[in-house]
Amino acid sequence: MNPEIKKKIDAALSRVKEPQSDVPIVDLGLVSNIRYSEKDKTIRLTLAIGYPSGQCPACLAVNDVVGMGITRRAQEEFQKEFPGFSIVVD
Repeated sequence: MNPEIKKKIDAALSRVKEPQSDVPIVDLGLVSNIRYSEKDKTIRLTLAIGYPSGQCPACLAVNDVVGMGITRRAQEEFQKEFPGFSIVVD
């Protein structure tokens, strides 16, 4: 990968933080894959966010809200680094 692109990806990832710990998601191991396509102008970021079975309904709701927040922040930060790209976060 082009070193300049890698630098931009790393910069975006460093700004996306897990809200409860305020630690970047990449440092927590929450990023499982990143695909960059200059040709298609897309970046696909796959997050490793799981929901353990047997959680109470309130815990599931909190985890869902936190996951949606991380997804939104990742899209925002990658859009800053890569304007005009389609940013997909799974």
